[in-house]
Amino acid sequence: MRDFLIKINSWFRLLAKTCASCVKILLFSKSTKQYKNLAKSEKDILILGNGPSLNSFIENHKEKIKNYNLIAVNHFAISEFYTELKPKYYIAIAHDLYLDDVMPHFLEASNKLFNTLVEKTDWNLKFFITTEARKHQRWQEILKKNSNVEIIYINLTPIDGFKNFKFRNFDKLRGMPRPHNIMVPAIFTALNLQAKNILLAGVDHSWLKELQVDNENKVLLFNQHFYDKEIKAKQFDYMGQRYVKLHEILYTLGEAFKSYHILKEYADYKQAKIFNLTENSFIDAFERVNFEELNFKNK
Repeated sequence: MRDFLIKINSWFRLLAKTCASCVKILLFSKSTKQYKNLAKSEKDILILGNGPSLNSFIENHKEKIKNYNLIAVNHFAISEFYTELKPKYYIAIAHDLYLDDVMPHFLEASNKLFNTLVEKTDWNLKFFITTEARKHQRWQEILKKNSNVEIIYINLTPIDGFKNFKFRNFDKLRGMPRPHNIMVPAIFTALNLQAKNILLAGVDHSWLKELQVDNENKVLLFNQHFYDKEIKAKQFDYMGQRYVKLHEILYTLGEAFKSYHILKEYADYKQAKIFNLTENSFIDAFERVNFEELNFKNK
């Protein structure tokens, strides 16, 4: 009887999540014709995260990396590797990149990113950003100066509930697993480009051991990126507008790691494989492999 009640309770919880997702789709998901019309025939895709391990990964495997279709994320373009590797796809979803009412240092960083993309991109680049950014003009005015950069909008609407419901709406690009980290839409996009082998590099995700709380109860994080010249603990922000509390950070991290397990299920459904190449990564959803031991490569 107890098992039956647990199953009934679980079913109703999934029903509630499904209904809530339906409302979110109706309210927030937009038409994404460019996304749907993309050529979807990629065999293998390598996603370059911005974790500190990416430096050594690129230095050790630079020539092999060039054999793959690459997805870069967030501020990758400010590094010297951007023009050397020439990624085919680029994904940036952080609110502080396109909002105007953010802290000054976020505004400065986002302008630097978009101007760098304009100045350096002399190849065809598909640039993915949330549909929400469509309402804001600053970043668009900058990027339109370079015709090589094609802007493609994606729905970040978090979809949960019954598995068939989730996957059907994932396929229709109405939303994705909760995107609390840039790697979620990056992996999701690779799956919907029909990549059969998706490789992850620079996805350390080791923030748990880098969290601190100081004597003023400020939550600090050593959030190191591969391109950082100076490493110091910083307060964790929300949308570049306010700093967050420890329980908010831990909740966000938990949701991000949960989303990777949903993506693993979605990859199985699409008969694709996701491989984590990052040593000591905290992501526990994907198979760990050594880059040199892989027996396939993109042509």
